[in-house]
Amino acid sequence: RSMDFSAKELTVLPGRSTTIRDAAAFGLIVTEGHGTLGTHAVESPTLIRYGQLTRDEFFVSEAAAREGVVIRNGSASQPLVMLKHFGPANPDLVL
Repeated sequence: RSMDFSAKELTVLPGRSTTIRDAAAFGLIVTEGHGTLGTHAVESPTLIRYGQLTRDEFFVSEAAAREGVVIRNGSASQPLVMLKHFGPANPDLVL
């Protein structure tokens, strides 16, 4: 197991969905588009005002990551892009 931190970019095309499975917990940031992550609405804001809640940062537990998380792109024309980031000891990271 690597002791390095790592990240993966995930793009879901317009109108599509996918189920992702990972061996470790991860955080994610939505960088473009809107849709759902499991039962949660996700979107990349164009403007964030002080004190405003956003739907662009999430954490997926190890149990949920292993089981699989369904991601749906709610747009007919724009990709849904996320950056998933992992801590050290991610068994999927091969150097």
